[in-house]
Amino acid sequence: MKPDQMADVLNSITPTLNYGDFKNVDLVVEAVVENPKVKDAVLRETEDAVREDTILTSNTSTISIDLLAKNLKRPENFCGMHFFNPAPVMKLVEVIPSVRTDPAVTDLITAFATDVLDKVVVAAKDRAGFVVNMLLVPYLNAAMRMYADGHATAADIDNGMKLGAAHPMGPLELSDMIGLDTMM
Repeated sequence: MKPDQMADVLNSITPTLNYGDFKNVDLVVEAVVENPKVKDAVLRETEDAVREDTILTSNTSTISIDLLAKNLKRPENFCGMHFFNPAPVMKLVEVIPSVRTDPAVTDLITAFATDVLDKVVVAAKDRAGFVVNMLLVPYLNAAMRMYADGHATAADIDNGMKLGAAHPMGPLELSDMIGLDTMM
């Protein structure tokens, strides 16, 4: 991004700690801690503060979108929008509708992610881990088991995947970046 573009983006952001300032937003991306009770509370409070046509999304990596939608007044305006870390660098976003999400909302979020955010969208079903984490978590767990069982050193496991499989980082390094509490 060029400096003038960056300035335009930063100037378009209005920080707030007040839900009352959400009346004019079209889209909310909730990105609080990966805890269903916390996400549920934040989503319900946010829904009460926005217009009826505002789209709510959750940046959850593992929590069921149907579960998060169940206490919302307008679940048809809600879907998952899972960004990958670090979001400004990673091109992928998973878009996950609930069973009650209006297909037009899914289409709008997909278009927003691709056209505005310049992301590549993976359409995911609402299942544990969606697409990426359903594949990634068993791989990371296997690396941890391999290390715990003494089959290889941490350096050998990470270097094996970086150099042997062309991964940008090894599974143990990635687990540390994600956070072992989140992994659990």
